[in-house]
Amino acid sequence: MSLARLCLIIPFAYIIIYVGGAFLIPESLGLAWVWLQRGVVSAALVCLFVLFLRHSRGSRRPAGLTHAMGISFLLVLPAIITSYWVGVVGALVTPILVACSAIWERTRRVGNH
Repeated sequence: MSLARLCLIIPFAYIIIYVGGAFLIPESLGLAWVWLQRGVVSAALVCLFVLFLRHSRGSRRPAGLTHAMGISFLLVLPAIITSYWVGVVGALVTPILVACSAIWERTRRVGNH
């Protein structure tokens, strides 16, 4: 649960470092600086996706994990800051999977009763 929260908090906290550091680093390191932010976003997205794979059934997820994975669409903002369109699309994957798993479980429960 705390890992999922960290995956959401760290990219946003890094935005402050990213923007502040952009004024301080030499221009020759600009591309590396952008890719560092993209790497932070990518790591968070992969981590959330792996957490979903480990806890794909909503009824078996630890408390609060569904919420953390459901709001991971907020990672669109750190991805947009660096024009990382793979990250923008990737930020939508986990929330969609969480919603689909919830729908799947509800339809299975209704069908079994």
